[in-house]
Amino acid sequence: MLSRFRNHKNKRKEGYFLKNGAVMLEQLIHSFNGNCNPIRMYSGKELKKATNDYSWDRMTHEDWNFQLYNGVHDDREILVKKFEGDSNSCMDPLELITNEAAIASKMSKQKNVLKLLGCCLETELLTLVYEFPAKGILSHHIYRSSQLLPWQIKLKIAVEVADAVAYLHYGTCKMFIHRHIKTEHIFLDQDYVAKLSEFQTSVPIPCGETHVDAEVFGAPHHFAPELKIYGRCNEKSDVYNFGIVVSEILTGKNIADLQAFQVLVNSNEWESILRENLHDRSMGQVAECTKLALWCLESDPYDRPTMKEVSTRLRLIKRF
Repeated sequence: MLSRFRNHKNKRKEGYFLKNGAVMLEQLIHSFNGNCNPIRMYSGKELKKATNDYSWDRMTHEDWNFQLYNGVHDDREILVKKFEGDSNSCMDPLELITNEAAIASKMSKQKNVLKLLGCCLETELLTLVYEFPAKGILSHHIYRSSQLLPWQIKLKIAVEVADAVAYLHYGTCKMFIHRHIKTEHIFLDQDYVAKLSEFQTSVPIPCGETHVDAEVFGAPHHFAPELKIYGRCNEKSDVYNFGIVVSEILTGKNIADLQAFQVLVNSNEWESILRENLHDRSMGQVAECTKLALWCLESDPYDRPTMKEVSTRLRLIKRF
């Protein structure tokens, strides 16, 4: 009886392996003509051992369709991303996960993208394994006063995230739109180097097109205006989201949109907000970053800068 159960379990794992592997290969061919950086294949047993069977005390973060676990494998810390199907979403969970795996594997050589180490095909939904970001999620260092970072580190993080998004737009054979840039999807390593993550809903802009019609997804208050109105996005939609990130770095608050940020900038509380959140600030740098954030948040996408322009501008500000 026990052997029959084991055989059934092994066949089920083999079925997952074949199904996940086929979808993964299809996604790689669709996105990058089959070209990607090599990643390791982990067994389900290895990842269970690494995370102490996905123990709750190893969980470091939970999002809409996944949990992140701190694991140890071969004496190396890893971040294990375990997915669950979302019954409230009409999106195919396997398609989302393989999309992330394909894009993350291609982007892994960019130093400010969270490096994908490998995956496990034996689970019902793919399990992804990333490098371990020792300092956690950027949002924890923005909204929690006990973990506030020095201004120069915050500015460095903004530069690094801009570089990662610019690479996503211009660094490969296709322009990819992230679509979900926010502080919860930016990690920090031991040296506070920024690592962009979360590519499940990222999409390429088809050759010869200026935008893509895509399902609206994410927190509504972070949507660029053109996405809210027309259901369309392009690289300038990511620029808008990056503007939200910069405004939150500056204020230490959750910023809904351009209007909310403008209200703060023009209020009598602006100076006290900066004093509270940016203890060692350079007023010249802060003023220029504020202007840049407002530029990124322009209502008309054609009035926003490109991410290359943003990256260049931030480097100039860093030299002030």
